[in-house]
Amino acid sequence: MYRDTLLFFDALLLALTVGRSFWATIGESPFGMSGRTYVDFFQHLDQRIHQPIAFIAMGGTLLAGLAALAFRDQRRPFLLLVTACALGIVASVATATVNVPINKIIATWDPAALPAGYEDHLRRWWMWHQVRFAALFVATCAVFLAMLTRNPSARVH
Repeated sequence: MYRDTLLFFDALLLALTVGRSFWATIGESPFGMSGRTYVDFFQHLDQRIHQPIAFIAMGGTLLAGLAALAFRDQRRPFLLLVTACALGIVASVATATVNVPINKIIATWDPAALPAGYEDHLRRWWMWHQVRFAALFVATCAVFLAMLTRNPSARVH
């Protein structure tokens, strides 16, 4: 029962994280609006979501690792969960080392007077956001596949 509970909450947290990333991918491109509009929007949004989304994303990655340990007696779910954990780490590292530092730079900008070359920061942020989104998408799919391929009647040692 505890293994299924781990899988459930892992899938929930990763699904919330990739859903947020998906929404950013389809609706929050910095290239679909003026720089001023984007920066103003981003500054307000980032203030509200950066802590909750970080907690949810790290939780999903951690639970994938814990679930992998819990399913180490079932090869396929174990490998899928290790993959999900590794991809969650990739997404977290991209976020922490690229996206968050750029977010902090964007937070200092005056939307009415953007610095020269500001588009370079937005392009770099967007590129690494796509890496993060792809990693989270595949990680979430891996957890769903682990849920489908696990042997619920297998005994825990």
